[in-house]
This record gives sequence, structure tokens and C-alpha cells, in this order.
Amino acid sequence: EALAMQEKALDIGRRTLGSDHDHVALSLLNLGAGYREQGRLEDALGRYEEGLGIVRRIHPERNVMEGKFLASIGNIYTEQGRLDDALAWYKKAHRIYRKTLGAESAEVGRELG
Repeated sequence: EALAMQEKALDIGRRTLGSDHDHVALSLLNLGAGYREQGRLEDALGRYEEGLGIVRRIHPERNVMEGKFLASIGNIYTEQGRLDDALAWYKKAHRIYRKTLGAESAEVGRELG
């Protein structure tokens, strides 16, 4: 039921803010996490991919949110046993974190957890 409410909130956000907005992307990240917790990996992956597309459109210069989506996609692939794919997504996330947070930032390690 909580995910259904989050989906409704996402729809409202899209109508009021437009589809390409940081809040919509954040809602998609949170929905993806919720679906992942329920084992609904394909639903989670779909939300993450959609959110990644939004973030890339509105922040072509790259930002931390992009890294969060990349790492989240890597998590899905890990849970699916697609370890080579997961590693590729984690590497992309790592590059984004190093670029946006700084190569020596302790935050890089925290983001990749």
C-alpha cells in the first residue's frame, strides 16, 4: 500500500512539476528502493532507469544523483546474479562520484557503501 501511495505522489509530482524535475527523479529513486525491498526487481529497475534518464536530461554536467541511480542499477544486477553487468554500473557510479565529489573525498566511499 505504501508503494501505491508513492506512485500516486509521483503522478501528482509529474503533473505539477513536469516530468523532468529533481523531485520526480528522487521519487523514482525511492520507488525503486521500495520495489527492490519487496523483491520486485524488474519494477525497481524500470524506476531506476527512468529516473536516470531524467537526471541525465536535466543535469548533463553530471551530479551525485546520477551516481545514486547508477549504483542502484548495479544493486539490481547484483541481486539478479548478473555480476559483470553490476560491476560495470558500479564503475560508472564510481566515476561520477569521483568527478562530482572529488577523488579524495570520503563521501565517495560512503556513496558506494
